[in-house]
Amino acid sequence: MSDVPALNLFEATPNPYLLLAPDGPTYTIVGVNEAYLRATMTERQAIMGRSIFEVFPDDPDTPDAYSSRDLRASLDRATQTAQPDRLPVLHYNIRRPDGIFEERHWRPLQVPVLGPGGEVVSLIHYVEDVTESVLDARKAQTALTASEARYRAIVESSIDYAMIATDLDGVVTTWNTGAEHILGWSAGEMVGQTLDRFFTPEDRAAGVAAMEMHSALTCGRGTDERWHLKKGDVWFWASGEMMPLKSDTGTVIGFLKILRDRTHQRETELALERQTMLLKTVTDYVSEAVFRLDPDGTILLVNPAAERLFGWSLEELRGGNFHDILHHHHEDGRPFLAEECVFVQALRDGQAVMAEEATFFRQDGQPVPVECTSVPFHLEGQVSGAVITVTDITERRRAQEQQQTVNRELSHRMKNVLAVVQAIATQTMRNATDLDAARNILAARLIALGKAHDILLDTETGGAEMHALASAALGLHDDRQPGRFHLKGPPVAVGEAAMVSLTLMLHELATNAAKYGALSTAKGTVRLTWQIVRSDGPPVFALRWEEEGGPPVVPPTRSGFGSRLIQRGLSNASGGTVELSYQPGGVVCTLAAPLAEIEAS
Repeated sequence: MSDVPALNLFEATPNPYLLLAPDGPTYTIVGVNEAYLRATMTERQAIMGRSIFEVFPDDPDTPDAYSSRDLRASLDRATQTAQPDRLPVLHYNIRRPDGIFEERHWRPLQVPVLGPGGEVVSLIHYVEDVTESVLDARKAQTALTASEARYRAIVESSIDYAMIATDLDGVVTTWNTGAEHILGWSAGEMVGQTLDRFFTPEDRAAGVAAMEMHSALTCGRGTDERWHLKKGDVWFWASGEMMPLKSDTGTVIGFLKILRDRTHQRETELALERQTMLLKTVTDYVSEAVFRLDPDGTILLVNPAAERLFGWSLEELRGGNFHDILHHHHEDGRPFLAEECVFVQALRDGQAVMAEEATFFRQDGQPVPVECTSVPFHLEGQVSGAVITVTDITERRRAQEQQQTVNRELSHRMKNVLAVVQAIATQTMRNATDLDAARNILAARLIALGKAHDILLDTETGGAEMHALASAALGLHDDRQPGRFHLKGPPVAVGEAAMVSLTLMLHELATNAAKYGALSTAKGTVRLTWQIVRSDGPPVFALRWEEEGGPPVVPPTRSGFGSRLIQRGLSNASGGTVELSYQPGGVVCTLAAPLAEIEAS
């Protein structure tokens, strides 16, 4: 999945990151990467689930640092505004494992992670350890106030930091080797120029350099992180400190501007933001539930689809154990031990599990058939967690069951069709003297049978309407002699059980009429009518076949298979009767059967 690179970036980046719940004023730690653990000398299991201020208390020996106060205010602003909030360098000492506080200076950034409705669902707390820079600057400032020669030695030897001294008007008086290295201009090009030269046009118009100098005078220092310009108008991202320069008597005689090129770190931060947005876009809008687990199976991140699928809120899912919440027992109620769970074992072994079907449970206890894929990721050779995607396969299971039902029904129908075909073929060919004629008769009967099943397959109810059935059964003869049939009757839904018998009966009547009856002359017609007779008892379906305009009718001397098909009709049905009479004006066939037998599937 496309969210795995973002998670790997979070774990593997050399910059320290925390993932905090937006539950101010507590701000619970719900995620941490290895760089943060190393920077703060802490262990993952010791800080997860605890308040950041409980884990990192203020140093009692530096009460004027206001460390936790300023950090909490920044977190509050990020939560309330849903916008990133950056702090200037923060003096926040870290308590070592032996209990002694170690001096640290940080540059924090709080980035809110927004939910689908724009609400803040978590906070990414990024810090850069600038202790070394602050200590170097402190040494540099001490050196400047102590000795100009010592100052120059320190300043000129540093190539990683641009150290620029100015007078009170911001005119450059000293430009060190680091400034040449970072900004590109030589000392000869910059001494005598103002600081504005390496600020962007927008910052020049806003008077940013003057504001930094004012901040240095009033607050002791001015800090910033912004875009600056190198020689050739090349933009780069820099962190900066502006401090007042004082004489031996304490008089401010100018300013010291220290710059450090942080373009690479800025690109990493932007990449993380992009990956975070990509991760959010992917996970928030896919239909699959997505979980990010730590090595113990604790849910660190989860997407809205999981909330919709399982009924728990995102806050209830985060921090819980994946197996204990969703996969705790079998469908028959037996407890499902974690040691037996394929996903728990795969996480421990660092193995991938692909498209594994299982049954999870909603908050209300209802089972959900799912298909899961678990992809582990590693950091420094160790399993650092996994991403699990969960797909609801309820509809797939239902479709499979429906397909099995259809297959069974199709098999049943095919067996019935083959039985009818076998009977028709056997009876047609049994006493045949003219094989060609017998083959033609058999073919016509099978065509009629096929039309009946075409109608059956074209409907969703397992039957057909009487008009459609009669038209299909008589279609072969009506195509040859159009307009010879007159059909009339109310709509009647003919069920599967009656379709074959009625179709074959009407086909045989039409065949006999074409050979010997009304359809054998140019002006003969057939009137086919039906009605539903309602009396005191159950409704009765009554059908009448009546030929007119044909030659004089002569009763047959013997009863063949076709005649038996006609006379049989629906006589096997309960109460069904068929009468065939040879009137002088033409053949008349009547059928009566309970309507329920006609409509039965």
